[in-house]
Amino acid sequence: MNLQYLASLPPEYKKAALTLYTEALRDKLQPILGDSKRAAKVLMHGMAANRCLVAIDKQKLVGVLGIQTVAGGFLNPPIRSIIREYGWAGGLYRFAGLSLLHHETAEDECYIDGIAVDESMRGKGTGTQLLDYLETASKNHGIRRITLEVTSTNHRAKTLYNRLGFVESKQTSLWPFDDLYGFPFSSVTVMEKQLY
Repeated sequence: MNLQYLASLPPEYKKAALTLYTEALRDKLQPILGDSKRAAKVLMHGMAANRCLVAIDKQKLVGVLGIQTVAGGFLNPPIRSIIREYGWAGGLYRFAGLSLLHHETAEDECYIDGIAVDESMRGKGTGTQLLDYLETASKNHGIRRITLEVTSTNHRAKTLYNRLGFVESKQTSLWPFDDLYGFPFSSVTVMEKQLY
């Protein structure tokens, strides 16, 4: 296995990245955006290819790690695209839901929007390698800490991030919005890794 890691998303992998990423973040995105075809239309308009790291194996995208800094995030669909797809009321409802998932980043912070690894590559270190690559790139850009959020139902991820040096820094309840949007989790935990 000879994986290639890249600091941005080549255009020919855009659709594959969106599919892989939205499937991995289904619990967060589906309650807000619903149907995956409609969601894909909206999210494609807000995808920033330079705000992610990717892993490619034999010309197949097998991993994507979306990031957010003060300069922007990986998936930021404009409200105009959301309203065009869902109408005024539906668009505003969905925009409000997406804003619940938004994380304000500080100057010295790199926030992981999400990480997705192709099923065929899980358990083989692809995700860990993407995180290592992010850590090195972050240090080179003067980033002092990496943060992420883990849902209350994703115990495996929390265990993995603890093993990789992330510590819990804050827990946020989503009530009453977890019921309003139908999230299958009730809270998120912010985890943080200090780089220096």
